[in-house]
Amino acid sequence: MKRDNACYITQDDHHQTLLTVEELMNLSCDLKLKQRHRKAEVLTEILENLNLNHRRNVTAEKLSGGERKRLSIALELVDNPNIFFLDEPTSGLDEVTAAQCIRLLRGMSREGRTIVCTIHQPSATIYNCFDSIYVLAKGHCVYQGSPRATIPFLRLAQLDCPRHYSPSDYIIELVDAEDGHLVPALSELTDNGKLIYVASQADIVNPQLESQQAVTTLFVEQPKRPLLPTIFAGSAASTDGTLMSGASALLEQVKAFSERMHNGRHEISGVRQFVVLMRVMMLRILRARLALTIQLFHHLLCGLFFGMIFFQLGNQGARMFDHLKFCIGAVLMIVYTQVMVPILSYPAEVKVVKKETFNRWYTLTPYYMALTISRLPLQVLLNIAFMMVTYWMSGLPEQIWRFGIFVAVGLMISLVAEGMGLAIGATFSITNGSVVGPMMIAPLMGLAVYGFDFAPQITGAMNLLMKFSYVRVGVVAMILAVFGFQREDLDCDDIYCHFSDPRVLLKFLDVEKVSLLHQFGILAMLMLFFRILMYISLRKRCYA
Repeated sequence: MKRDNACYITQDDHHQTLLTVEELMNLSCDLKLKQRHRKAEVLTEILENLNLNHRRNVTAEKLSGGERKRLSIALELVDNPNIFFLDEPTSGLDEVTAAQCIRLLRGMSREGRTIVCTIHQPSATIYNCFDSIYVLAKGHCVYQGSPRATIPFLRLAQLDCPRHYSPSDYIIELVDAEDGHLVPALSELTDNGKLIYVASQADIVNPQLESQQAVTTLFVEQPKRPLLPTIFAGSAASTDGTLMSGASALLEQVKAFSERMHNGRHEISGVRQFVVLMRVMMLRILRARLALTIQLFHHLLCGLFFGMIFFQLGNQGARMFDHLKFCIGAVLMIVYTQVMVPILSYPAEVKVVKKETFNRWYTLTPYYMALTISRLPLQVLLNIAFMMVTYWMSGLPEQIWRFGIFVAVGLMISLVAEGMGLAIGATFSITNGSVVGPMMIAPLMGLAVYGFDFAPQITGAMNLLMKFSYVRVGVVAMILAVFGFQREDLDCDDIYCHFSDPRVLLKFLDVEKVSLLHQFGILAMLMLFFRILMYISLRKRCYA
């Protein structure tokens, strides 16, 4: 396998939900390997090396903490990167599992890879697994070098590590002291990270080495070596007992790495990425049976309640205000449902997308297109379920074409509302989104019900403002779908029904000259606005 660039593994192991280990590995292979004829072989080899082969049919959320961490590593090993960055790989793991994880990483480094980890309070066993240590305190480097050289280095600073102490625990206690007076002194000894301290053979044989002897033995000026493995893995410095200045080499390597990361090469075409992601998203939707059942039950139940409340009132000429309540209520139900679901569910997926796009699994555009299209079938199904029950129970005209327009209006409102929910979910956390969502819906709802009893007196400026409320536009479109298109007179059981003629109702609401296509156009523009806003927010989250 060809190695390319680097990968970053976050502290929290975020994976695609409802997919097994094998399916996640297949996803990684499909998105990373241009030549997929060896996919099965590569997949099995990686899972066996990381002791996950027996768990290949288990979903990621059912794995233990250590297994999830190994899965994160396995997914990135598919294209065999030569540099691994890991953020606290042992956090949340017990001592045994943490030691197994670090030994796994050490084994990977022995195969020629560079492994860079951040870690807090490692045990003595874990501490000694590393080739090179870089200790930070208050923004300063207080030690850099091999683990074996820690005690001689502290002795150089007139600090003796007690025998029963782990060097890692001792140096952390020293730099975390309240006065913090040791930080500048230790930082000065390392020249704030520019000097690497390496144990000599004398330190191994005679741990009670004098500090002056340690200075003359361990610190020898050598030419700069512009090799990243020398700096991080200690491959050269740990053998000859030298002090080297690595700042320039590190700077150049970081610049080159940053350039590669931002320029990012994708051998897999955007079309192929779209097909793979589309297949995975549809699979996840179909497997979320509980969520599907709850949503379908919710829409059918709401449709049943609406049908019972407005049962056979759709053709009553004396119930004009009930007709308005029906149109407004149906729109609000669609809006609130479709806004809140993405707000509560999408922020968790953003974390997965951020990790996968950062590690160059795919670009954002194919993902965005796959996400948008994969959600359409479910949107259509749920809205038809709700509106079909509502329409026929309420006694509206038994005209298939009018029912089709009714459903089309509901679906268009649903797509706009979902776009708004996705935009909020891509921008905010679940907690903040739960506040922002209702806060944004409230004024839109206010504009939706404003002025129906004095519609002709509404000013032009207010009419323009109401065009920005897709809820208001949706209500108007719903009224046109129900009472427009030359609908026949409604029944009248009283002596006189002023609104038995639908044209009178439309004139009273000042919408008799409004085109349904015009309302669809406004909804389409608002849908595009929210979808573009969602894409921009997602791009900022993933590439910032």
